[in-house]
Amino acid sequence: MSYEDNDIKIFSSKKSDASDNDILSMVENLNEQRQNGNTQKAESLGYALATVAFSDETKAEIADPRFFAPETYAQLGVLFLFSAEAALNYFLPSAQLSTIAITALHKQLGEMESEFYKNVMESSAYSFYYLCVRKGGEDVATDIGKTFAMLCKQEGNEDYINQGRSLYNMVLHEVEKEVTSLAFK
Repeated sequence: MSYEDNDIKIFSSKKSDASDNDILSMVENLNEQRQNGNTQKAESLGYALATVAFSDETKAEIADPRFFAPETYAQLGVLFLFSAEAALNYFLPSAQLSTIAITALHKQLGEMESEFYKNVMESSAYSFYYLCVRKGGEDVATDIGKTFAMLCKQEGNEDYINQGRSLYNMVLHEVEKEVTSLAFK
């Protein structure tokens, strides 16, 4: 049996063309972000957040000292990191820039070789906070606070709820200020 070229059918997919266009668009956008300095700003922001994340000055600003018991302090770290990532996603002008900043944040924290950071990264608490944000509603910050209290085994304790809500709001506010000051294009 002989075969000719006209026997061969090549299927093309418009989906493939669309995905090629999507990839091309992403590459063009990233090149534009590099050229206008936004990628450098995002990376610097991620590194800066890592530097302040677990510093002594930050500890004094973010929480009452009674929250620094080992079991609670780990939860503060998880909530701080989650809040920083959420804020970067909320306030940076693109998902690509958010990814760059978050990658820099984690890279810097990982290079600090902190046992505390390793414990934070192994925590399942991220999922609980993510569900609060995903659920949305009238007061995400209060839901975050309630989740913080629950994770600290202090469910319903107003001091813990307020601490969680306050930390989340403070991190969002500070990251928003920083993003605004960097004047992303």
